[in-house]
Amino acid sequence: MRRIVATASLALVAAGCARAPDGAPFAQVSEVTPPFLARAVAADPSLAVEASGRVALTWVTRGAEGADAWVSISSDSGGHWSEPVRLNPAAGRVSSYSESRPVTAWGRDGLLVAAWAARRQGGGDDLAVRASPDGGRTWGVMSLVNDDRTDPTSGYHGFAALDVLPDGRPMVAWIDGRTSAGLADEPALAEIYGSSSADGGVTWSADTWIADDVCACCRIALASSRAANGAIDVAVAYRGAASDLRDPRVVVSHDGGARFVLDTLISVDRWKLPGCPSIGPALTLESGGGHYMWYTGESAPERSGALPRPARPAPGVYLVPWRVDVGPAGPKRHLTDSLADISHPMLARMGRATLVGAVGVSPGVLGRSVLAVRRLEPDGSLTRWVYLGSGVKSGAIAAQVERGAWTAWAEQSEGGTRVRVARLATR
Repeated sequence: MRRIVATASLALVAAGCARAPDGAPFAQVSEVTPPFLARAVAADPSLAVEASGRVALTWVTRGAEGADAWVSISSDSGGHWSEPVRLNPAAGRVSSYSESRPVTAWGRDGLLVAAWAARRQGGGDDLAVRASPDGGRTWGVMSLVNDDRTDPTSGYHGFAALDVLPDGRPMVAWIDGRTSAGLADEPALAEIYGSSSADGGVTWSADTWIADDVCACCRIALASSRAANGAIDVAVAYRGAASDLRDPRVVVSHDGGARFVLDTLISVDRWKLPGCPSIGPALTLESGGGHYMWYTGESAPERSGALPRPARPAPGVYLVPWRVDVGPAGPKRHLTDSLADISHPMLARMGRATLVGAVGVSPGVLGRSVLAVRRLEPDGSLTRWVYLGSGVKSGAIAAQVERGAWTAWAEQSEGGTRVRVARLATR
């Protein structure tokens, strides 16, 4: 096991295992990259952590036939990893990049579900899912869940978000371009659809419409929890795109994903961009509320003679508490401290705290692109950032209740992009 020595705001690769000094948000930061990834060219990592501690790591490799999605499981805090399993049955048939990568989610009794964009033979993508009933040891058949999969003109499906609902049903949501089928390779305005399974991922429901006027290439986020009245809330965070305004939104179902009836604007940023920023939002949800995190960019100046409008927020990443019944439920915070060019927000519930992540440039003359993580404490205070990696292109975070956190990132190195993994232990 290699270590990542964590100071109050910095993490550098070294050998062995190290404890952080007083004031650091994590007691120990250890590199647990699987040996088979140490020298492999790989990208687009993602993580899912079971409450008992098992972690699923997914990544993508690329070769002459195309891209493949892989998964490996660790049951001992990264000490050992299972033999990688290719998720796509046919070699080279995965469409992936950092915003639209394969994802996994854990359910009850060892259920593990994976979702990704599956490349069609004749062009375009479908939304694929596959489930393991035994913690990744064996996998069922792949299912394509988008109902328009037989339409050769409708091939825009991806940016999968996945969760297992409190009643045990896995649910997947994705960005979908069927309303613009045949008009363009990438729609100017997309929709979000979803599907769920009542039998552990063996069969999947007909598609449920979730939202429209969606930014077509910004990832979405999906979270669920049991409400006080016993109902199941399901929330999907996304970036809007109507009139080229790229503001953050959330749409909520109060009946376990059957109908999505409450669509709320999280922040009136009025970020106007005639193109896709490829930076989606993140959210958490527990007992009717959670946190929402997003990036907003800089708009072009208002045209001459236009009526004056309220000032737009400064570019950067913002964080706000939210509730399923009202949307934003407190002041938004601009996360500007010590991290430059911050983007690609990430969130994960960590017991009563929240794990916060982003990609940005570390401070100092030799600033480098890093995966930065910190904790949002229950009292609203934020710990200092911990910086991981160098030349980071994308990242993923996950939490194991209060016991610790996991991070994975793709970084540019000699010979190509490498995937690295670290475990962060709490005090």
